[in-house]
Amino acid sequence: MERAAARAWPAIETVDVDGWIWRGSGGGSRRANSVLPLAFRDHDCEAAIDTIEALYRQRKLRCYFQVSSIARPSDLDSRLERRGYVFEEPVLLLAKSLPSMKAVEKTADTSIDIAINVAMTSEPTAAWLAVYLATVDPVRQAAVPATLARVPARRGFFVASRNDQPVASALGVVSPDGIAMVECVATAATQRRTGAASRIMTALETWAAAERATSIALQVVEENTPARALYEARGYRLAGRYHYRWRDV
Repeated sequence: MERAAARAWPAIETVDVDGWIWRGSGGGSRRANSVLPLAFRDHDCEAAIDTIEALYRQRKLRCYFQVSSIARPSDLDSRLERRGYVFEEPVLLLAKSLPSMKAVEKTADTSIDIAINVAMTSEPTAAWLAVYLATVDPVRQAAVPATLARVPARRGFFVASRNDQPVASALGVVSPDGIAMVECVATAATQRRTGAASRIMTALETWAAAERATSIALQVVEENTPARALYEARGYRLAGRYHYRWRDV
């Protein structure tokens, strides 16, 4: 699931450093500008960290590691802490099994506002961008188009509209091994708690089932209580967690 998530929101540049994946994109996204340390094939961890820091230094970027419970080596977090890396933003990985498309359709929430229409396209539309970009700062806004252009095939950009006005967005990406990742879930500030997010999630899950995904997962900041309540009500459960460690280099 962690690899599927990295594939669904790809970095502009990657470098293999002894099995770690160095990612650089600019634009302020932590995930696309951090090290993914899911494998390590060398014995000198400190030298590998030195190499990572040099790569970020060359590009004038803050050095970030995305540290999960399956990071390698297993003592990476404590090593980074000893080097002065700051702990930041714990994130939860939530997931659930995905039944067949017919089963997903049968469990759709029919109590939400039927005036909300959901459309899916293979490319981000102006309506989709209007919703999603409003939720990120200007620095990230400038970098988003380059990232979206690299999102792999078997993808769907979902936008929910009410009275022809876009109110919510989401992105679904199905990996070759059948894991559907949910990205870019956003709701216009004036449309929260109206059922738009639930409606768009139902559409995305139905699409993922049609794409023969067997499981679906998403990442949510631990402190985002409203989003967690939405996902947990839909059957998503804790599958893992990660946090960032950063240092100015």
